[in-house]
Amino acid sequence: MNSLAAENEFRAGLERVLSDIERQLAPGTANPQAHARDEALHEHDTRVHFFDHLLKLLRWDLGLGGNVAQEARIKAATTKFVDYVGVNQDTRAPVLILEAKAWDKPIIRGKGERQNWPKVNLIVEAVRHVNAGGNKASSPVTADWHEHLSQLAGYVRDFWEQSGHAVSRAVLSSGQWLLVFTEPVSTFCGSTVNDRQFLLFERESYVENAKVIFELLARVKLANVAPDRIRPSQLGIYVNKKDFVSAYHGMLICYEETGTVLFAKRPRILVYPSVIIQREDGTLFPVIDAEEPVPMQVSRTLSDAETLGPHLEEVQAAAEELLQSCSDELGLHLAPGELADFPGFPVEPEMGPSGSDLGEPRKQFVKPVRSASNNWLAVTGSQTHFLHERPKVECLFHAWAACNAFGRSIGANALNSPATRDPRAFFVDGQHHHCAHRTVTDRRSARCYIKAIDARTCCNACVYHGSCWSPEDARNLPCGN
Repeated sequence: MNSLAAENEFRAGLERVLSDIERQLAPGTANPQAHARDEALHEHDTRVHFFDHLLKLLRWDLGLGGNVAQEARIKAATTKFVDYVGVNQDTRAPVLILEAKAWDKPIIRGKGERQNWPKVNLIVEAVRHVNAGGNKASSPVTADWHEHLSQLAGYVRDFWEQSGHAVSRAVLSSGQWLLVFTEPVSTFCGSTVNDRQFLLFERESYVENAKVIFELLARVKLANVAPDRIRPSQLGIYVNKKDFVSAYHGMLICYEETGTVLFAKRPRILVYPSVIIQREDGTLFPVIDAEEPVPMQVSRTLSDAETLGPHLEEVQAAAEELLQSCSDELGLHLAPGELADFPGFPVEPEMGPSGSDLGEPRKQFVKPVRSASNNWLAVTGSQTHFLHERPKVECLFHAWAACNAFGRSIGANALNSPATRDPRAFFVDGQHHHCAHRTVTDRRSARCYIKAIDARTCCNACVYHGSCWSPEDARNLPCGN
């Protein structure tokens, strides 16, 4: 949707929400969310009738699997709960804090000689007072507003100090007024506070200022996640020379079951070479150009030995061509970074009813594609495939019989045919990329990145070996390091 259409849709939706609330609060109208004969919208009611709708109009997704945590926990000296936290699902960073107040909570007011001050001046003075550690008794504003601002400042500081996340927007609102801090970290953690760091809207001006509010708070402005795939020719839409950070080889892996239902189906693994581009804000963009995949297959040499070489060479050629296309598009020479330098695909936060802990993302090299099952995006660093042509060490344990001789075989029989379940195994007994050792399989269960693709791959044949196993753990494996 283009910007004009998005602005119009938001404005129309905002008009509807405000109109619905006005009808709800009309004299004689019962509020089903309130107590008996109580026509006011308390904080919970205001969330239901206003803030939930506002966030949806701003294209945020509430509920399970969404990108807004409600009552999100912050672990500080005492556990705090933020009413709404909008999260960038790619970087897992909190970008929006919204602290909701009851509908009838008054707009900011000054005390004493400041009672007639402009609201903007009051906000500046009140924030300076909070930042200086002042108490509510000596605050230039009413006690409740001192507490509102102190609470919001604490949230911003906790996110910044604990995890380095600079929240892009911090909002206080009762629904009838909306105070948006546009540089929360500068405002509450810096040394300067001025009236250019926030905007205050009142209900009567919401529709008139719909474009501004949308630009300030919409998800597509604060946390627009990267598409599952872009073409090299689309790179310039998302990345330029100034905000480019690094590039890594990767691949889209598609897992299929093939064959007739009359026999056991076999796995088919399709590989689409990819380049993962990292932008300055941490967003990762997967660039994939090929419409035709490279099927993974084992070939035979002239001496009748099995080899993965031709497949790896085909993927490498396509990957290097794609990297050059990205270089040409950005006008940069892209040298793929090492796997150890990759920041990791973050695990998407779980948005349960009790909120979620928002901390540093856990490093991942393989992530499922959101829009399809049995599809994964894998980063491989400077390598062009997640598999090596041969394992990095020689060992006996590619064969069930050798493992059985040591009493460490898996199951009662060798795995002689590729399998799609129990376990998923593309490589079979005796092949260099197959592992038949029970101890290795048990230990790798909770740490393997490619278990969902092939649960029996030899760890020493995988580029993630050094990430899954510490040097000490690797030395303690039956095959050594």
